[in-house]
Amino acid sequence: MPVVYIGHAASQYAGDAAALVEHCVREPDGHGGWVIKATIYERNSSLNVREFCSIVRQTPGPVLLIRPVQSRTVELVREKLDGFVPVVVCEAYEIGALRASIADVCRCHQGGEPHEALDVVVAFLLMRKLDQEHMWTGNAKGYMWASDIPKGRGVDDKYSGRVPHVLNTLLQEGIVVYKTSNSKRKYALNPEKRELIYGYLRKRRLPDGLHRKLSRSDEVESVRVLDCLDIYAGADEGEGGEH
Repeated sequence: MPVVYIGHAASQYAGDAAALVEHCVREPDGHGGWVIKATIYERNSSLNVREFCSIVRQTPGPVLLIRPVQSRTVELVREKLDGFVPVVVCEAYEIGALRASIADVCRCHQGGEPHEALDVVVAFLLMRKLDQEHMWTGNAKGYMWASDIPKGRGVDDKYSGRVPHVLNTLLQEGIVVYKTSNSKRKYALNPEKRELIYGYLRKRRLPDGLHRKLSRSDEVESVRVLDCLDIYAGADEGEGGEH
């Protein structure tokens, strides 16, 4: 079952936010059947943001933070989960309102929110495909023809129009390299940047400068397309996901 993450204060009195969340945990049909993973705030209405976001990234799902919660905590959670899952802050004074808030954030998640620049999404899919196909230079088999990149196995043909631009941008950044064969280019990931590339795939985050270059088009895509990057979530530094 899909998961929704809810942060709330510790129980203080009957009918408070903690009690309402517990009621929803016991009766999931009231908010669409989503499994609730609740986290209790620390005494100062904050979270261990690193630990919380790490859990969310391992099993992606929308996040609902119930007030009162520190504004800095909200800011950090949104920063770390930016472009990954919806993060919504709400009030919870009665069960109907809480269920509505849960249903709303789950609906946003199912609808593909948040969205990311199309070329950013294509860049991640392209890096994933080259890695999964073992394209890290070496002999001729360590390179892939540009025309073969948008032919399934992780990069849908519908992205073929964006692949040349994304390849060129990644080439400028040294993330991919190429060799010429029969007057045509073949591409591979740069083995000298292996750890950086796996870091990008694991965190689903590109350097700010590269992200800006790939965000100049008005076209966007749902980040749910990038859920295929889950294979990198538990990988150690310098290691890829399952091949």
